[in-house]
Amino acid sequence: MLNVTRILSMTAIALPTMVASTAISLAADLPQEEPLIPQAPAVSPIDTSQWGGFYVGVYGGYTWLQAETGTTAEDEGEGVRAGGYAGYNWQFDNRVVTGLEAQGAYVDADAQTGGVNVEQNWDASIRARLGYAFENSLLYSFAGLAVTGAEAQSITGTDENTLTGFDVGAGLEFEIFEDVTARIEYDYDDYSSETFSLGGAGNNEVDVQSHNVNVGIGLKF
Repeated sequence: MLNVTRILSMTAIALPTMVASTAISLAADLPQEEPLIPQAPAVSPIDTSQWGGFYVGVYGGYTWLQAETGTTAEDEGEGVRAGGYAGYNWQFDNRVVTGLEAQGAYVDADAQTGGVNVEQNWDASIRARLGYAFENSLLYSFAGLAVTGAEAQSITGTDENTLTGFDVGAGLEFEIFEDVTARIEYDYDDYSSETFSLGGAGNNEVDVQSHNVNVGIGLKF
């Protein structure tokens, strides 16, 4: 009897320790979850429209014409213009855009200077462009060669001539639909003076300059 009592007592003392050890062992065998660490949200790359490739478009605008003869102060006139353009762009690092563009327009603008009426009939240019792309827009500047057709009239005669010069300016172009763009730009044309033969009035050196504001719509390919 004594031995049974002693065995039961020892068992009662040892049982909690055995249960605790077993529980610890089972817990150690369970898979451990990694602590949750807040993750920074993924940052999407800034989307900019793709400007590389060939494009064409049409435009219209307004011209402020300046004309000057050799002995007469410069005078100003104004008129309208409409034409088309075509070009090719190269895009680098998703931001920098370079390109070449040619454009031509019908012009109806005139200015009076020293009894001579100078009328600008058309102009054309070929120019290099440098731009910066952001979101769906392209901010650009340009410079190049320009030519224009002008007619000089006086009471003694009429003569036509082609003048050459340079073209500089800047503009903003943006996508309105996929591959369809709109633009607004300003350009300044300065043409070298040319001689116009006006009959009894003699030969007149005429210098022509123009300030132009154009809006256009284009298609990228």
